[in-house]
Amino acid sequence: MSQLINFMCSLITLFVINSNTSTQELTQNEKISTPIEGKWEGNLVINENKSIGIMWRFETSEEGKIIGFMGPASKGVATIPMQDLFVTNTKLNFSIHSQGNFSGLISESGINGIFNTESGKQLVLYMARELSQEQLRKRYDKSSNGDKVDFQQEIALGNVEAVKTFLSNGNAIDSLYGKGTTLLFTAIKKDRTHKIAKYLLENGANPNLVTDDLTPLMYAVAYQNAAMVKELIAYKADVNFISKEKQSALVFAIKGRNAEILQLLMDGGADPSLHLKDDYSAIDLAKEENIKEILEILNIPYEGVSDGPYVMQSETGRTAIWVYKGETHTQEINSQDSQIIEYNGVKAKLWNNTPKEVKQLAYNGNFKIGAVSDIHGQYDTFIKLLKNNGVIDNQGKWSFGNGHFVVAGDMFDRGPQVTEVLWFLYDLEKQAEEKGGKLHVLLGNHDVMVLNGNLRSVHPKYTEIAKILETPFNTFFNKGTVLGDWLRTRPVLIKLNDILFTHGGLHPDLVEKGLSIEEINSEFKQQLVASELVEKRNELGEFLHRANGPIYYRGYFQGELTTDGQIDELLKHFKISNIVVGHTTHKEIEMHFDGRVIVIDANMKSGTMGEMLLWQEGAFTRGNLLGEELPLKISETQK
Repeated sequence: MSQLINFMCSLITLFVINSNTSTQELTQNEKISTPIEGKWEGNLVINENKSIGIMWRFETSEEGKIIGFMGPASKGVATIPMQDLFVTNTKLNFSIHSQGNFSGLISESGINGIFNTESGKQLVLYMARELSQEQLRKRYDKSSNGDKVDFQQEIALGNVEAVKTFLSNGNAIDSLYGKGTTLLFTAIKKDRTHKIAKYLLENGANPNLVTDDLTPLMYAVAYQNAAMVKELIAYKADVNFISKEKQSALVFAIKGRNAEILQLLMDGGADPSLHLKDDYSAIDLAKEENIKEILEILNIPYEGVSDGPYVMQSETGRTAIWVYKGETHTQEINSQDSQIIEYNGVKAKLWNNTPKEVKQLAYNGNFKIGAVSDIHGQYDTFIKLLKNNGVIDNQGKWSFGNGHFVVAGDMFDRGPQVTEVLWFLYDLEKQAEEKGGKLHVLLGNHDVMVLNGNLRSVHPKYTEIAKILETPFNTFFNKGTVLGDWLRTRPVLIKLNDILFTHGGLHPDLVEKGLSIEEINSEFKQQLVASELVEKRNELGEFLHRANGPIYYRGYFQGELTTDGQIDELLKHFKISNIVVGHTTHKEIEMHFDGRVIVIDANMKSGTMGEMLLWQEGAFTRGNLLGEELPLKISETQK
């Protein structure tokens, strides 16, 4: 039961295994009498008391084929691509990477079928154009609340009468409720009937009330709720508001790659030339993101994508490939010697030795420690953070002395400068060793996803690069490539002066399993890339590569929370004083469980934020983008 719920609650991290559909069936040659294009919403039945909300979206591609996307209803948008999609007038099949596949029947009233999980579970999945309140209520666990009315739930159900009653009892329309949000914010996130938000706006809710540095319009854009964006603009929402953190509705639309919402904002009077900070504007951001559809709306010329190098190895030499403004350039390198290669100003340092599997996982000594996580292709922000906190000098060279610096996973996905991050770290590792220091690059879930061909979160730039080079993006990191071979040597956890670093976290079950950090790392790495294995992952391999494994676990902050006692058992078992993790985004580095757990994912993926953890002589601090050394934040739940 708990595994199933963890699986479905991680639907935002989905997708694609082999479907049961034959190759012959995978042709769309039947006329579809029931149009499937557009949005669908429904319930995945976990048991009689629990269902999970699911969203689908179907559209026609530029090639004239039907394509589909899926996502959890809690996110309000379906963005994860379906694979092996097969549609006729009565049937629908598709598969979801590393999770399962769906097979169902289409009727005038909806789509009914079975979602087969990779572990063999069969879950009923019903989808419709619009769900009734009774169907929506099935998403909530009847055993958890008894007869108590959950007001947040009533908003999610679009129950206007419940909101009327709530306000008639003297509750102010713009006050903060629940977890510190207004009724309007809650409605934007939860109610996709849009009835509640419309009612609130009609009755005086402030469309420009700033809550936690966000306006309702920014919130609607962040949740890609186009209907509410249109509604808020009609109620005179400020389309040009810039937050203290230098965010705006335009920034969220550009980073969300949502051309429809961007056009709504522009039509509503948004000015992309307004300075967010210094001379930097939304136009500059759009140029950096370099997405054709976004640039067209802003009337900015699109010159094509540039990236590289991708370097393949042979026994005698190497081959480097660049893409520059949509055109490819190949360089043959008839040597295995260390050297710098360059094309159009883009450089990479190649080392002459084959990387070896990282075996040493524990270090003790008189050295300082630094750590970041979740870079997600934000190279410029990452470099600024390192320079301003003394890890590298102004020339980008190691200046951390004999210190140890940890990158706790997730170099890949989301951002447009993944290649730059990887080449930088590949070279910095050698620089650190030459200066008596150490760089520890750990694998995160997004790194492992790409190595395994799960490309749902890559930036559109890399999808375009793959088209130009006519090969899937993950093949650029296959065995036999410089970066691919290097990545395969990276561990998933490291212990420095009794402080353990990993990407997601250590599940309490690891204590019962009696595993050491060496055994965890060894089992995980031996079963790293599924397609390279002779046999399927074994039971322990499946555990370590799934929701409760070291790259995915979020139980310190979300879901079924780890207890204080379990944290104590983990620390005792692994003989450590602290667990430092990334993966779960926070605004700042925070201490949890009285400082025994520290989370260092400080939202670098946004491109405008970022912090690093610092440790010296037993004391933790954090360094921000400006290079200021600050005390660690204490989790609000523990104050």
